[in-house]
Amino acid sequence: MRRKWAVFAIAVLSLFGLSAGPAVAAGGDFAPPGCFGERYGILFGQGVSISCFPGEGYGYRVIAHCANGSAFWLVVGLPVPYGFGPAIAECSGALFVPAQVVGYHIDEI
Repeated sequence: MRRKWAVFAIAVLSLFGLSAGPAVAAGGDFAPPGCFGERYGILFGQGVSISCFPGEGYGYRVIAHCANGSAFWLVVGLPVPYGFGPAIAECSGALFVPAQVVGYHIDEI
């Protein structure tokens, strides 16, 4: 019985390792000019944090393009005035289908 539980635990851990590898390797998109950002991991998902230098308008927000399996959706971050920290958006998934950020864009407000 202990051997079955050990095999199950190794299978679950390897599933998380395989799902995190392509998400890290797929970081090919860059922040728009005047902005810098980074992706970070959360429990069963991924998030993106963007900071921008002053531009036109009041502030900005980040819109993350999320996917897990065949599902695709958008997550809109809260508006942030220029000079007051990063705008963030987080894609949350489930235990066996973790979500990842497949792209993002900045919406100036």
